[in-house]
Amino acid sequence: MVAVEGDFKIRVGMMTPNLVVPFLENLLEAFESEKIFKFLHLPVQSGDDGVLHRMRRFYTAQEFCETVSTFRKTFPDLTLSTDVIVGFPGETQKAFENTIELLQEVKPDIVNVSKFFARPKTSAWDMQNIAVEKNEIKRRSTETAKIIKQLIMERNQRWLGWNGEILVDEKGKVTGSWIGRNFAYKPIVLRESADLLGKKVQVKVVKVCPTHLVGMLE
Repeated sequence: MVAVEGDFKIRVGMMTPNLVVPFLENLLEAFESEKIFKFLHLPVQSGDDGVLHRMRRFYTAQEFCETVSTFRKTFPDLTLSTDVIVGFPGETQKAFENTIELLQEVKPDIVNVSKFFARPKTSAWDMQNIAVEKNEIKRRSTETAKIIKQLIMERNQRWLGWNGEILVDEKGKVTGSWIGRNFAYKPIVLRESADLLGKKVQVKVVKVCPTHLVGMLE
C-alpha cells in the first residue's frame, strides 16, 4: 500500500510481463490504494511466441494474457494500455493473425501500434533474409489500427453515463476545454469557461469517442 501521506494520485509506469510476474501479488496490493490510478501499461508487442522469441522478449503471449486477467479480476474497470509491433522479421501471416486474435481476446483500452523498421547494430538488422515487405507491413498496420479503433470504442461504451470525480490535469486543445482523469485514468473532456486546472470536480460522461470520453459537470 502507499504509505506516503497527502492528497495525490500516481500513475504506475510501463512494465513488461516478465518483470511483473515475480511481484504480481505485491503490485496488486499496491494498486488497492486510492492513490494509485487503476491504469496498467503492459506491452505485449506480438501475440505470437515465435516472434516474441526473435524479439528477445522474455515472456509468452499466454503470460501476458494471464497477467491481464489477474489484474481485471481485482480491478474490473482497469484501463489497459499495450504496445504492438507489426512486421517484425519472420512475422508470417499466421503470426500476425495471432496478434490480432490476442487483441480481440484481451480488448485493451489503449494500443500503440508501431511499424517495424530495422535499426543498425541490432539483432533484427541481421534478419534481412526474413524481413517482411514494406507494403505488407503498411497493410498490417492499417488493418490493426482499424480493429483497435473498434475494440476501443466497444470498451469506452462501458463508461457512458458514469458519474464520479475527476482531477483536471491539463487544458484541452480547444479554447475553453479541459481534460481530467478519473480513478482509471480515463481522459474526460469538459467544455467550461471557468478555470478548472488542478481542481477535482464531479462529472457525468455523456459521450464516448475512440480517444477520450466527454463529460458534463454535475
